[in-house]
Order: sequence, then structure tokens, then C-alpha cells
Amino acid sequence: MDKGRLKFRYKFIYKTVGSLAPLILRKYGFKTDRISKKDEPYIVVANHLTEVDMIMLSGAFSEHMYYVGGEHLLRTKAGPKLKWAQDPIFTFKGAPSVDTMLEVIRRLRAGHNVMIFPEGSRSFNGETIKLDSGIAKLVKTAKCALVTYHIEGGYFVAPRWAYTTRTGPIKGHIVNIYSSDEIKSMSTGELTGCINRDIYENAYETQRKNMYAYKGKRLAEGLENYLVKCSCCGAFDSMVTEDDRFRCTECGQSGRYTPEGFLEGEGLRFDSVYDWGVWSEHETCEYIKDFEGDGPVFRDDDTVLYEVLSDHRRIDLESGELLGYKDRLEINDEVFRFEDMSGMDMLYFGKTLVFSYKKRHMAVTGEHFHAIKYQKLFDTYRTKK
Repeated sequence: MDKGRLKFRYKFIYKTVGSLAPLILRKYGFKTDRISKKDEPYIVVANHLTEVDMIMLSGAFSEHMYYVGGEHLLRTKAGPKLKWAQDPIFTFKGAPSVDTMLEVIRRLRAGHNVMIFPEGSRSFNGETIKLDSGIAKLVKTAKCALVTYHIEGGYFVAPRWAYTTRTGPIKGHIVNIYSSDEIKSMSTGELTGCINRDIYENAYETQRKNMYAYKGKRLAEGLENYLVKCSCCGAFDSMVTEDDRFRCTECGQSGRYTPEGFLEGEGLRFDSVYDWGVWSEHETCEYIKDFEGDGPVFRDDDTVLYEVLSDHRRIDLESGELLGYKDRLEINDEVFRFEDMSGMDMLYFGKTLVFSYKKRHMAVTGEHFHAIKYQKLFDTYRTKK
């Protein structure tokens, strides 16, 4: 098929999805403003809250845009269809993104627009992840325009830790439009500050003002993927969840997750996933720093180590106990030193750890595995270097 017909297909499908976006997202009461055609190629940068954020943006931007997505999407049933329909720019999670950025620039210079969710991963606690200067450097290198877009309400529809989605209001709006001339006059630091300001969202700060209901089933299930440290007794990985209830198997602390996204229960230390999560992340890092001895800081049974090949096939390599030390991961005879890792991230509710090791794309997963502990191990190591 010639390139002209391919481009027509991408534009036709994009326009169709965009026109249907209000219908597709009707159950969320989705509302957005729209942008008229621009006279120069642009990058759209938005905060990342759900797996359908690109549909939301297609309802706001009538001009066709390519989007950057995680390579793991290619290993889902919908992956090949997405590639056929829109030819996204795929990037490996937990790996350097130089090739991705070069492809973004190539498409912009060919006159196309590109949609990017620069956080890379959705927030576990509802607060937008602060960006470094990477996205600003990309925009300045591409010499294109920039549009910032802000989504509100999406976190409570699809919390990253949760196994189910919920229905409730979502809205989005265009925050700022920066021309290529404006961007040229800004420093990288100034542009980074503008982007962080424009797309910032703290879902719980907003929700305390609105108190919208986000209804669904099994509302609390998956909380254990993020809230890995009990706020009462301090035990790790002791939470169990069922329906809208959660409980610590060590001390018995319990409560429920409400349709408004808050936590209720007698004697609970925190009333939100945000507050508990920030505390849990901090305490986990402190536990790692204070850990003494040469033994593993964390260990998890029944894990699987696999590799993602260049053709996106998954190859299972090992199964057994994962040991996390201050400077490495071990599973059976496989050893992965942090100094040889170029990046690390999490997938699938926080139940899969992905990392780039000596140009290999590796992952560890398990039914009861909580990747965030090992992410914090890696982050703590990198902070010390």
C-alpha cells in the first residue's frame, strides 16, 4: 500500500474517533474545549490519567496527531490493530528513549503533529509526576509549536493500582499554546517550568472541592499494589482487598474505599490514597536507606523473569524467588546490577517491573508481586550515585 493511502487511513480513523469521542466517553460526562487548525506542526503535551486519554485528546484536536505509546501495548490483543490504525510511536518502558525522540522529530519535520504524555506512566496517587528537562529539550530541538492540555477527573475513573474502571465526570481543557517563536525565546528551564505548571493536577485536592461520585465494582481491589506498607503496624505487603474493603493481615487495620475515592475506617491514619501513598513511598525509601547488612532488602516468591525481544515477543527465562539488594536484583542464577541498568519502570497495576539491562529489555512479574518496592530500591541507588 502506498504512503498516501496509509496517511489517508490514519487521518480518516483519527477523525472518526474524534467525532465519536463524545459518544464513546458519554458515560464519563466528558467535556472539553477544542482547538482550531494551526499553521505549524505542534506537540501536544498532557497529563496522563487513563488508558483512553488519547481518545479524549482526539475529541479536542481535529487535526490528525500521532501519539507516543508504551511498547507493551503491542503485546495486547489490541496492539496490532492500534499499529494498523494509527502507527503510534512505540517506546520501551524503563529504557532510554533516544530512538523515540528521533522518530517524534522526524514526523514533526514531515509536517505532522504528535501527542505525548511525558509522565510516561500514570500516577499511582493522583498527583502529576514532575518532569525533568527532557520534554522541553525535545520541543526546542524539534522547533515546533507546543500545546499543553490538562485532564481532570481521570484518576478516579481509572486509578493506576486498580483492576476495575469506574464511571464519573472527566473534563479536559487546552491550557496554553506556545508558538515556535515563543519557545525559541525561552530557556529549557523556563519551558520545563511552564509545562509542569500547565499539566499539573493533584486529583485529591480537586476532589475535596467537588466530591464527585465515581461508581463501579470492586473499588478497593488493587490498593495493595501501591499501599505496600501498613500505616498502622508498618508491615510490608500485608494488605488484602475485596470489593470496596481493605485489611492488614498483621494488625487488623481495616476500612473501605468510597465512590468519592476516599478511605473510611475506625482509627485510619490517612483518609486518601494520596496521603497514605506519599507516606508509604517515603517510609519505604527510609527503610531501604536504614537497612543494614549484606542480605536482601526485599524478597518475593513465585516471580517470573522474562525478556521482551526486538520483535516484541515475550520469552520467559526464570521462575522463583526474587531478591532485591541495595545494588542489584537476583533471581536464581541471574544477577542484574543497578549500575548496568539504564532505566526502570512499572506496568500492569504495579505488578510488573520492567528494566533495561545492557540493552536487553527485561521484566519481573508475579500474581502477588508489588513492583514499587524494587523501583524504590533502584531509585535510592541512583540517588546515591
